[in-house]
Amino acid sequence: MHKKFLPISILLIVLLGLSVSGYMTSPEKQKIPVRILLKNSGGKVIFAHTKHLREYEIACDKCHHERADNESEPLPCGTCHPKEFDKEFTRDHINSFPDNTYCVTCHHAELGELNFDHEAHEEYAEEDCQTCHHGPDIEEEPQNCTNCHTSAGTKDIPSIRNAAHDRCATCHEEQFDDGLKGCDSCHKIKDMKLFEVDPTPCSQCHQNADKDLIPNRVEAFHAMCMDCHKEIKNGPYKDNDCDKCHLR
Repeated sequence: MHKKFLPISILLIVLLGLSVSGYMTSPEKQKIPVRILLKNSGGKVIFAHTKHLREYEIACDKCHHERADNESEPLPCGTCHPKEFDKEFTRDHINSFPDNTYCVTCHHAELGELNFDHEAHEEYAEEDCQTCHHGPDIEEEPQNCTNCHTSAGTKDIPSIRNAAHDRCATCHEEQFDDGLKGCDSCHKIKDMKLFEVDPTPCSQCHQNADKDLIPNRVEAFHAMCMDCHKEIKNGPYKDNDCDKCHLR
């Protein structure tokens, strides 16, 4: 090898060694925060994190319910519990998770092909089409429901989902009493771990507001902290104990 290439060769070998070493070395774990400042319109809250962890000896999974095992780092609370469920959260929250296996934590069901046997229902209804379809005052002959009922619906015509559910519930009350547990009676459920496109919005199946499904950060902290303090009958847990956490 020519002498003038020797320094370049040595430099390349060193750089290669550093890159391999960096790749093989596990990433440094995030340091456990001593205190956490929670900003709130009711007054800032200074949470003594290490005091709860070490002095009170509270296990991580008592508060961080995303923790899968002892080796994994707890996800930040804001990953699932933002200040508000606004467009910014919807746009950015996917990047808060290490990989898409976490999707099934919230997106637990995606409806696939409808499992509906039309001929069997004709037999159940004893060929009385009006059991499911509208009468002659609305449609002279039975037609496809989607001819009038769209996915979104209008002010005067309900969506195909609401129209079908309302009509099906007249015969299948027991399935609708089970709520989402009864979906697989009619719908084929997709495996969300293998689902690669954008999941259906929560409101498609859940009629309540998002805060009833996943509480925002304030509601999550209040429920978690106050329930724990109420259980041990110590610290802030009463309705008028706000000033014990919030700085006025």
